[in-house]
Amino acid sequence: MSIKIMRVLKKYFFRLTSLVIIFFLLCKPQILGAQKKSFNLLPDHVKVQYAGGTGFISFGVGYSNKNQKLEADLYYGYLPESIGGVRIHSISTKFIWLPINAVRVRKYVLEPLMTGLVVNYSFGEQYFSFDPPNYPYRYYSFPTAIHSALFLGSRAGINLPTNSFVHRLSIYYEIVSFDREIISLVSNPKSLQIPDIVTLALGVKMNIE
Repeated sequence: MSIKIMRVLKKYFFRLTSLVIIFFLLCKPQILGAQKKSFNLLPDHVKVQYAGGTGFISFGVGYSNKNQKLEADLYYGYLPESIGGVRIHSISTKFIWLPINAVRVRKYVLEPLMTGLVVNYSFGEQYFSFDPPNYPYRYYSFPTAIHSALFLGSRAGINLPTNSFVHRLSIYYEIVSFDREIISLVSNPKSLQIPDIVTLALGVKMNIE
């Protein structure tokens, strides 16, 4: 019974993930370009992140919409062999929504709630997006190369002088849970608890817009 539940949840989880990605891609001209007088390829911000499923350390660039409520980031992540047992390079996309207005006190800014979606792809022959040809169909319940995750977090920053290259420097945290862990919790609620399926990400954001 639990296997059937996992297959159903997996099916709809990945469908929902695909729909969210398509939605952001279709809306990108409106949320990232139309609200700005001139849109160029230079990113609005740069991020450095520790852990959180995007690598032991990851570096990202991204864009924000005009009212700073939506962000879209692209990360390169690296996990050294000395830590993970195998060297892993990965690419991740992150879509962030800030539903609550930022709290501003003089030059300090608190963004109390961030939430969104992460999609991660790991490179390597040991990873696959679809079942390997030498294994039966659906032998594996999940692809090992592609994962998606949901997260919640907060961010605090300080505004720097307007003539500096970095306009705002922020630190943030995210509590992240990946698709496989979420589905495992739903299908095995007696064996797992919330702390078993989440991981913590810490990062620094530099606004350079």
